[in-house]
Amino acid sequence: FPTRRSSDLRIMDKNTFLSKFYFYNESEILSIYDKIILAKKIHKNVFTSEFYPPNLWKTLEDFKEQIGINVYSYGIFENAERKILAFSESEVSDYPIRLMKIKCNSKFVRLQHRDYLGALMALGIKRGKFGDLIVKENNECYVAVHEDVSDYVYMNLSSIGKCECNLTFLDTNITGVPDYDFKTFDINISSFRIDCLLSSICRISRSKSEELIRQGKVLLDYLPVTKKDKVINDSGCVVTVRGYGKFKVVEKLGYTKRGGCKLHIKKFN
Repeated sequence: FPTRRSSDLRIMDKNTFLSKFYFYNESEILSIYDKIILAKKIHKNVFTSEFYPPNLWKTLEDFKEQIGINVYSYGIFENAERKILAFSESEVSDYPIRLMKIKCNSKFVRLQHRDYLGALMALGIKRGKFGDLIVKENNECYVAVHEDVSDYVYMNLSSIGKCECNLTFLDTNITGVPDYDFKTFDINISSFRIDCLLSSICRISRSKSEELIRQGKVLLDYLPVTKKDKVINDSGCVVTVRGYGKFKVVEKLGYTKRGGCKLHIKKFN
């Protein structure tokens, strides 16, 4: 939308702003609110100091016109879920993020996402300082790191568990950026209710879907689902089911002869 000076518009009331993020830590939201105020005041790019999950940055982008300044998000990877936010009156390109490659030397241990994340957390750094971690074969992991902790990580991370590792920072201007490995498939659903979707993507009964929801094992865009008749978006939403995996509804492909809908799904590996 057109750039406007902060003097021409009124910032959203703080309490109204907080109410939009009832699901998130209040102190974090107040920090974001202050950065929006600052960006509007100094007319310069202002970035968040941490990465945030989709339930936050999607919500913020949904009502950016009410904020009165452009809202951008970036996490290096094409399908990044955790992103840094930028508030600016113009396009943003230079984010305070570095892409780190962790290479472990052992041929006898296959490391997983939790192993890499656990080693990073053991350095005493907040989870918010790291974006997505993408684990590849041959014990390689690519991590989006906030630049204010990148040197500390480089100097202090020497092993993942008992496996020695080497760290390299990659220049994303000259190096291809990896992405998630997905398993893709199509499903047919009779309605856009969450219990109906779960039944199809997890290949379980509707009663089992309802049980998972009651047990608090289902997240929609990283928020707990409490009602089985919750309606999903037909594209872009992420469904996490404990014990079954994480799925992204990519797009609606059309309708079936019986009036149902065909969806294209990606499952995160």
